Amino acid sequence: MTTVVIGIGNRTLSDDAVGCVVAERVGRKLRGNAGVMWREVHSGGLRLMEAMAGFDRAILIDAILTGVSAPGTIFRMAGSDLVETRNTASSHDGSLGDALALGCHAGLKLPTEVRIWAIEAQDVTTFSESLTLPVERAAAEVVEQITGELIEVTR
Repeated sequence: MTTVVIGIGNRTLSDDAVGCVVAERVGRKLRGNAGVMWREVHSGGLRLMEAMAGFDRAILIDAILTGVSAPGTIFRMAGSDLVETRNTASSHDGSLGDALALGCHAGLKLPTEVRIWAIEAQDVTTFSESLTLPVERAAAEVVEQITGELIEVTR
């Protein structure tokens, strides 16, 4: 079974980079494991669906702003838990659900299993290539959890 670990975000906006950072770290830890690849995307919708195409399983990691949880809070979600995108000016930024439905309709091989990890961000507006301390701590924990799960499944 092939797995793609996809980090979503912007590496120059502080905590918005957490998905990219986690995916890269998982990829480095699992380097040489033929069943696992990592990718980075900077938008959702069709681009995210395209990054998932051809894999059996996808693990998505992104920052989240709930407005009620403390920075660094870790969430595990299903696709049905996601809200619609705020960026609807382009069909490339449509919702993940719509993009997956379109991909299936087009006959693409898409993952049958999609897991989503999100980390509550503290700062997604400051131009910085560093995560805030609570988000950095959470990122390290998520890397260990994802890596552990993938090592277990690929044995």
